[in-house]
Amino acid sequence: MFIFIAAFFKPQFDGYGVKQHDVKEWKGMSNESEMYRDETGKEPMWVSSAFGGMPAEQISMAYPGNWFKYIVNQYFKYLHNPTGTIFLHFLCFLVFARLLRLNPWVGLLGAIAFSFSSYELIVIQAGHVTKSGAAAFLPALLGAFIYAYRTNRMWGVILSGLFMTFELAMNHVQITYYFLFILLFLGIYFFIEAIQKKTLKNFFITSAGIIGMFILAFVINSGNIILTNDYAKNTIRGGNDITITPEGTTVKNQSTGLDRDYITQWSYGIGESFTFISPYVKGGASEPLGKSPFAEQIQNSDMSQEEINNALRAYSYWGTQPVTSGPVYIGVIVCMLAFLGLFFMRDKIKWALFAVTLLAIMLSWGKNFMGLTDFFIDHVPAYNKFRAVTIILVLIELTIPVMGILFLNELIKKREEIIAQKQKVLIVLGVFVLFLMVVKVVGLGDGYTNPAEANQYAGLSEAYTKQVLQMDPQMAAQYQIDLTNPQQVQQFVDMQVKSQMDSYNAVKLARKQIFSSSMTRSVLFAILGAGLFVIFLFVKNEKSANAVLITGLVLLTFADMIPVAYNYLGTAEDPSGTNYKYWEDAGSAAYPISTTKGDEEIMAAELAQNPSLAAVVNKGKAKGEQKALELEYDGLTRANVINSYRFQALNMATNYRVLDFSGAFSSSRASYFHKSLGGYHGAKLRNINNLMEFQISKTNNKVLDMMNVKYFLQSSQSGLDTAIRNPTALGNAWLVRQVREEATPNDEIRALGNKFNAENRGTGVFLVNRMPVKKATIYGGENLQYIVPGIKDTLKVQLASGLAKGQEAMFVIDVKGNTNLVPLMTLQADTAKSFTSLVYLKVTASFDPANEALMLPEFAGKLSSRKFSGEGSVKLVHAVPNKLTYKADVKGNQLAVFSEIYYPIGWKAFVDGKEVPILKVNYLLRGIQLKDGKSKIEFVYDLPKYKTVNMVARIGSIILMALLAFGLYMFWKRKKKQAEPTV
Repeated sequence: MFIFIAAFFKPQFDGYGVKQHDVKEWKGMSNESEMYRDETGKEPMWVSSAFGGMPAEQISMAYPGNWFKYIVNQYFKYLHNPTGTIFLHFLCFLVFARLLRLNPWVGLLGAIAFSFSSYELIVIQAGHVTKSGAAAFLPALLGAFIYAYRTNRMWGVILSGLFMTFELAMNHVQITYYFLFILLFLGIYFFIEAIQKKTLKNFFITSAGIIGMFILAFVINSGNIILTNDYAKNTIRGGNDITITPEGTTVKNQSTGLDRDYITQWSYGIGESFTFISPYVKGGASEPLGKSPFAEQIQNSDMSQEEINNALRAYSYWGTQPVTSGPVYIGVIVCMLAFLGLFFMRDKIKWALFAVTLLAIMLSWGKNFMGLTDFFIDHVPAYNKFRAVTIILVLIELTIPVMGILFLNELIKKREEIIAQKQKVLIVLGVFVLFLMVVKVVGLGDGYTNPAEANQYAGLSEAYTKQVLQMDPQMAAQYQIDLTNPQQVQQFVDMQVKSQMDSYNAVKLARKQIFSSSMTRSVLFAILGAGLFVIFLFVKNEKSANAVLITGLVLLTFADMIPVAYNYLGTAEDPSGTNYKYWEDAGSAAYPISTTKGDEEIMAAELAQNPSLAAVVNKGKAKGEQKALELEYDGLTRANVINSYRFQALNMATNYRVLDFSGAFSSSRASYFHKSLGGYHGAKLRNINNLMEFQISKTNNKVLDMMNVKYFLQSSQSGLDTAIRNPTALGNAWLVRQVREEATPNDEIRALGNKFNAENRGTGVFLVNRMPVKKATIYGGENLQYIVPGIKDTLKVQLASGLAKGQEAMFVIDVKGNTNLVPLMTLQADTAKSFTSLVYLKVTASFDPANEALMLPEFAGKLSSRKFSGEGSVKLVHAVPNKLTYKADVKGNQLAVFSEIYYPIGWKAFVDGKEVPILKVNYLLRGIQLKDGKSKIEFVYDLPKYKTVNMVARIGSIILMALLAFGLYMFWKRKKKQAEPTV
């Protein structure tokens, strides 16, 4: 089977690697840590290259005490992803089959279905490496769990511990968490069975053994789990000290974990669940039909050429998820086997598996079934810590094949019992096939569209009418439209709407064909599968009947699963026809990030400011050239290797930040080369996420200044990337003159911007967060609108973050209906009365980061004064991820503010070797009060738990190794005893 898997992933052995978005983003986030570790041999526990700084627990941190993590790493070192990952899926399912003593061919069927489920290929394609690795170990863990209760307690318990250790080592807690639902349901089943059989003592002993081994697995992986748990409390997966929205409204029903909308952003549609049994009933990936596997089918259809052209431009996916890389397809053959098992399998374990399958499906619906989702978010421990509820579908990828093969194995062992129910079997098979036929004919009731699309097209007439009426009369005349003639306007609108609806109908017609062909495919496989059962039931020779059934089902499963999987990680060509769609040169996969013109401009600017850096950069360049030579890379890949070393050398010798406007908080490209304020991570620190939502998203330059954003990366008018220097960046540290105390975190984060007094000076209605007001105090994040009498559309009221304290402005509208924010002095000088005043605005408070610091009472109370002279200087002299060193020379007591993220765990501050408290300043920065004179300041990041958990993990690894050795010794001893001749 390995040969087949290798053949499936043939490009991997021809010098290609998978194009993996999330792996690319991880490389951007981890590059600093990897380089620092290689350069110094030390463990970088803090990452300074992303989000202004964050812990490294979920980016790149090694735990040498965990021997089993080392084993996993060595496996993937020699058997790379994706071949290594899918082969691991296959092996672990065969382990499951072996532990349950299933027929090997039956186990092969299940292994094919599990390993080549479309979602597993899609996960690899997306770059969710830890997710796919964690999913791979689930069958072996499930098999060991069942084996402990049903066959051999000692080995079942030991193997449960071993596979749980490997499972946790893959570091995807969400997969492991969801898998606990299966263990819980099976545990309840075994408990009930123990009551019925009066074997509760054995049940409790086995359960205690498994729980003990799971605890040992936790201990071995405690480094990652404990440190991640500490980190998670301070991220978007933990609580939130902010209780208002950026609009200023109170957050209702706030979760102690992720926000509900974030948790359920990716929710499987209820009708979309039919993809489990027919892959393309909602289309495929979120890509134009012309670039999808269905392009040829549509081009060869009976549609007109115009309809075909319209259809090929539309998206092939019409489900309710924001975007998707493809469907979750379990396989019609294994679904049919599982369905039969519900009726004919005598082993009652099927009901536990069926129950968890139903639960997983309903939880995957997320926002489409919020009653159940809300209950789990509010009442089930830790459920609110995980996003993308569709991930739970990994459970049904396991439970449905397991139910199917358990039934099939029981069937061939107890053939006579099934033959005795021959008529009932035929009826159930007929119902299954008939159901698929009915769905093929009547559809899923979605009209081959989704609600968002349907609403968009339902409002076309109104949208076009609005657009036409807003046209300049001269432009309208070019289209032969008289805007004063309603009939003429309506005729033009109707013509445009008809054109759009014709295109839309063509898209739906194409999608209907995709749906129909998908259902035809499933019906044919179901009929062929049913035919094998008919042969099995009517052939009298048991050996022949079993051989025909099992061989036929294995081949059908293979033919069913592989083509679908191939669509999502096969060797399809990209639209240009010159490269693979999912594969790229292995060197490009290893070093996928290239410099831009803007990056090089930053490098040049830094070298110009400090020529001594040239030697540092050249040294890094030499290392990069040597590395590229060792890897035998050339061309762009060679350049990428060299540049990664050049910029990392610059990065370690400097300490400024950049903000890449092209993907600030959704890309780690800038973090690969620089210390960036942005990045890419699913568990950002809560404070930087709040700052982004409340201030950075409004382009509050004062906040960017205090974060030491020295350069902005953005696209120029010519389309080339360029770097723009920020002349007002405050640097690494500065002294302030006063402290402004804010009562709550809500007040503190809003005080980082401007505070306005607003007053309605027009004849219309001024709306603040959709509520009419005459006067209001606002901060800039509110939803501000104005309704002008006689104008149908609501106007959006503009604000400017650059206004200083005391400045006044007026939101106005001119005679052409254009709005603007005009300084009050300019308006007063408008003798022509060109503007109509609507909303008066005055800045009553404005943040001045260079001279003031915002603090909560708990931190401000530690200061000796609220006023300072600001005389002196603080200069950064050395920076590495875990330590920052400054020299200070100040006159009198001063308050120093540092452009470093405040994080309550691990960081300690020392002034001349004496520890001093770190104060939280400006919502998320660090501050230290300094005494008169010269001093040396050090920020040191150290996690004492790191050493402890590694020691504990090493002890746990030794214990588990000893238990495995003991088990093998007992097995050898028993075999030896059995081999001894009896007297």
